[in-house]
Amino acid sequence: MNDRELDQLIARVNPFGDDAVRQLPTADAESDLLEDILTTTEPATRLRPTRRRRLVIGAAAAVGVAAAVGVVGAVLPKDSPVAPYVAPFVAPQPAYAAELVAVAEANERILIDDPAWKITQVDEFTKDSGDMTFSKGDQTFQLTWYPAKDFKNYFNDRIQGSVEHSEVQVLGQKGTLFRYAKENFDSAFMLPPRGPSFVETRADLGSAEAYRDVLGKLKKVDVNTWLAAMPEEVVKPEKVRAAVDSMLAGVAVPKGFNKKPLYQETVIARYHLGARVTTAASCAWLDQWTAATKAGDKAKAAEAVNAMQGSKKWKILQEMKADGDLPEAIWQYADEIAGKVKPESKSGKPAAGYKEGLGCR
Repeated sequence: MNDRELDQLIARVNPFGDDAVRQLPTADAESDLLEDILTTTEPATRLRPTRRRRLVIGAAAAVGVAAAVGVVGAVLPKDSPVAPYVAPFVAPQPAYAAELVAVAEANERILIDDPAWKITQVDEFTKDSGDMTFSKGDQTFQLTWYPAKDFKNYFNDRIQGSVEHSEVQVLGQKGTLFRYAKENFDSAFMLPPRGPSFVETRADLGSAEAYRDVLGKLKKVDVNTWLAAMPEEVVKPEKVRAAVDSMLAGVAVPKGFNKKPLYQETVIARYHLGARVTTAASCAWLDQWTAATKAGDKAKAAEAVNAMQGSKKWKILQEMKADGDLPEAIWQYADEIAGKVKPESKSGKPAAGYKEGLGCR
């Protein structure tokens, strides 16, 4: 095999092209790498590659030493005096979808630097808002992200609602610590905005010292570390569409129902995604029942009543009932419009206030 053939074989592992590779800062590293790989008793003049070949190997090393070394080993003859090089094992990093990475990069990625505290709940994350809860035994510590534009309103609200507040240094920033009541240690801490959002924490850990201790353990982490810490039940953005379609299976929806808004790609707990799906369907049926009742359209009203009675068999609501009260609220409205129970509202009208109660949009 001649030098030209060797050049061609090595170049095949370079997916970037020579122009891009020439811009990589590999001048110092490539020679050292090659010296380590090609350790031999042969005269250096016989084994030292040309400048171009060293550059290709160096660039390959920059994106993965194993790939470059593997090609060198493959093109050398079996009886070559060059000792084979076995690259050390490097555990692969988890691959996350671009949508999820974008959400993670936009947020202040904060964890508690204490293995006893684990994320137990993630409500929903977008690029400027979200909520997660850490737990240690029966103690909880909540972190919430809000849009930066709302900082002043939230800050003023906390000032008015607290019995005392003070300035505290956390994560290299000056923030404000609020205490809400003198009889307990319900406290909150707020950092000013950085980027599209700002962070607030809240907990009652039994003492001011315990709360400050956890604040001191807060740390910022990289994207992979942050995402890897999420509980398994969190639905990632790239899986939202499939999860929504699965939840909608067996869920009756009115004619013309638009499910596209349900596909909004966020980091979201399965319970909250289920709430997004089931409230959308329930609100649509309750809208139809309200309009049909007002118009005297008995057929459409009856259709809505039957559909809402069927919600008691929706698999996603059956799954959710162990973790929250939303299923019971939906079934309450279902029974009210069916005349099976007395309306809970002060007006005495069936399903009165359902828009606010279910968060209908």
